[in-house]
Amino acid sequence: MKVTHHGTSRHYRTVWFDAPRNRVRLIEQRLLPHQFKIVSAAEYRETACAITAMVVRGAGAIGATAAYGLAQGVRAFRGRGLKAFEKYTAKVHRTLAEARPTAVDPLNAMRSMLAQMNGPTVAERQAQALALAEQFADDDAAHCQTLGQVGEPLIHDGARVLTPVSYTHLRAHETSL
Repeated sequence: MKVTHHGTSRHYRTVWFDAPRNRVRLIEQRLLPHQFKIVSAAEYRETACAITAMVVRGAGAIGATAAYGLAQGVRAFRGRGLKAFEKYTAKVHRTLAEARPTAVDPLNAMRSMLAQMNGPTVAERQAQALALAEQFADDDAAHCQTLGQVGEPLIHDGARVLTPVSYTHLRAHETSL
């Protein structure tokens, strides 16, 4: 969605990753359509809280948030050795999986990531985690784009479509969880 935020118009995704700061960034969906706010989760437990609190909504967006949370968590690992890394990764996975236990997309995203995180070193697996999370988020965005393209011809001239982003003016600001 295109939003003017701090005087600059740009495209926003529901969820994205700030790699230099190792933060998951989300549009606070509980405030839409009246207010636009960006939430910044500083570590994987905050990301799990954002999922539980329904800051993020929609199957694919929740899946992308969990994927980014898993990458965020494993990138924060500072121990040594693959055994310790795998134990820590399981803890991160469990925390995020419990955030919305009935949701399928977060589990599928994280299971797929774990199956593909097979590098020979901790550093390589950390890099793989972020690349895989980005791929999940990109695939979900492409899926949504395709749905919009297929659905657009079904909307007749003069029809009104109400969505959570049916607004003309937003007050934008940013916060941390």
